[in-house]
Amino acid sequence: MNQPVSPLPIYILGAGPAGLAAAYTLAKEGQPVVVVERDQRVGGLAKSIEYQGFILDYGPHRFYTKLAPVLRLWDEVLGAEQVTVDRLTRIYYQRKYFNYPIQAVETLKTLGLVESARIIFSYFQSRLFPNRHPENFAEWMETHFGKRLYEIFFEAYTEKLWGIPCTEISADWAAQRIKSLSLLKAMKTALLGNDGKVKNMINQFQFPRLGSGQLYERIRDRLEAWDCPVLLNTEVVGVELEGDQAKQVVLKDRLTGEESVVDCGGVISSIPLTLLLTKMIHPAPPEPVQDYARSLKFRNTVLVYLMVEGDRLFPDNWLYINEPGVQLGRVTNFANWSQDMLANDHQTPLCCEYWADLGDRLWTASEAELIAMAEQDLRHIGLLKQEPIASGFVVKLPRTYPIYAGDYQGALSAIQTYTQGIENLQLIGRYGSFKYNNQDHSLLMGILAAENVFNPGRHDLWDVNSDREYVEEAKADAATTAAEHRKSRRHRAIEWVQQFGKYLLTGGSATVFDVTLFGLLIQMGWWNVTALTLSYLVGMTVNFTLSRQFVFKVFWDNWLLQYGIFSIVALNGLLANLGLFKLLINDLALSPIVSRLISAAAVSLLSFLGHKLYSFAMRSPAFPARSPVS
Repeated sequence: MNQPVSPLPIYILGAGPAGLAAAYTLAKEGQPVVVVERDQRVGGLAKSIEYQGFILDYGPHRFYTKLAPVLRLWDEVLGAEQVTVDRLTRIYYQRKYFNYPIQAVETLKTLGLVESARIIFSYFQSRLFPNRHPENFAEWMETHFGKRLYEIFFEAYTEKLWGIPCTEISADWAAQRIKSLSLLKAMKTALLGNDGKVKNMINQFQFPRLGSGQLYERIRDRLEAWDCPVLLNTEVVGVELEGDQAKQVVLKDRLTGEESVVDCGGVISSIPLTLLLTKMIHPAPPEPVQDYARSLKFRNTVLVYLMVEGDRLFPDNWLYINEPGVQLGRVTNFANWSQDMLANDHQTPLCCEYWADLGDRLWTASEAELIAMAEQDLRHIGLLKQEPIASGFVVKLPRTYPIYAGDYQGALSAIQTYTQGIENLQLIGRYGSFKYNNQDHSLLMGILAAENVFNPGRHDLWDVNSDREYVEEAKADAATTAAEHRKSRRHRAIEWVQQFGKYLLTGGSATVFDVTLFGLLIQMGWWNVTALTLSYLVGMTVNFTLSRQFVFKVFWDNWLLQYGIFSIVALNGLLANLGLFKLLINDLALSPIVSRLISAAAVSLLSFLGHKLYSFAMRSPAFPARSPVS
């Protein structure tokens, strides 16, 4: 156990996932902590609420992660109080349902031949001519999925969520949230099966038996058992600085209005960054820093809960509603989570999500108006038919989604510089760091912030969730810490063999094209050598495109120069092919097509090495190159 760094408690501002993870980690090691929470319950955006005997969450909060520290925390706190939930998440579009993540074969089959052709054409167009520097969400999505798939499955939902055009949303949001999804990967998995690199846990997830808030209620119980107070209904109104240290915190009891000033050994804040910097820190930050904080905007959430008379309405845990005709964005069906959250088996609790800006019609609408709107939307899209609504209620949540738009990165950079000058202040969580975190990333930030208390500077919290790796496709053998292990020679050899296999596959595809064209030319009466030369040049162009995109993934800034180098290497292969080709025809009397196949296979390894060393070199100063957008 670590020794306390200070006899004074560390004050944790906010009892959401990040704050409670920090408090739990510190208290477990003997460091005094005090948690301050404005609400009457802990859990933040992942809390659970009770209504007519039902346990309900603030929308869907599944427990799935590849992060070992987070898994350990879940298991330590919840133990046997976890259930395994079968996951079904789909996108609703034009009265059809599509699995999410996208399953290519199912999607193309459901959309029909014409729409499927449009999707495939636009996808391969985007992959053959990708935008190397997407500047906004729309460009990023079109580069990775093709324009048509983006328009069908992402555009309407995203614009509902953020309330601004996709062209105004930073590409960082897409890169952070959905990087690893790929139509090509989906098609490969659908056709060839899972190769073992992707966990099957994507189809299941762990979940607290009594709702997501059970984890945080249990952490609170442990903190109180360790004599670490959790102050509910308590608001932070000030953080007092002396030099580069946070020395005191000013608290206000929301029930009595009484204020108090307490000494602290440090502050870990998960309250909204915008409020902390503009209203709470004293002396106030420089005016430019406050201006940067004011420039950061959040989107707000309106949750409409409906108690529907009926069961088995639909099998999904939640549905994305990508239908422009309704404002409804997402629907969670709590009947398909833990059965222990349900009060009876004849009602289904649904949570309908809407997003709004402060002051707009959705945000200011009355509870009765919002319940009526949600019911109307559900009936309009066919999720509800004749089932009556027994009751409902509304929860409005301000500042739920940080908006990645405008020069938010520049603002965060300036804020980061300022806050790093306060040695015992750390910013964590979705609110506190202005990061669109998943639940597990917020928990990780809290754990790492606690470790920084004992070992200052050990972790850069701003890097959490900036690796832009989507947890849907956590690899089974992926490292679960920030440290990368050096690849062994054996591992590198395996990678080399795999790359050569891909080269053979793409080369084989190009060769099939080449040989087909060659055969057609021969049948048309062309001379063998002329037919070979023309078909080889066409096949070489196809091979260059496929190898560049799918095998070596190295794109020179000057693609024409790269094609020229590729052609020189390929020309050597052509000369070798010609010599061997003529030898096989003249001396062994083989047919032209068979001779062509044998000669192509014989020089494959030589060509692969030549392209790896020259055509797709990464380190040549004369030929700058960069890896593709993933």
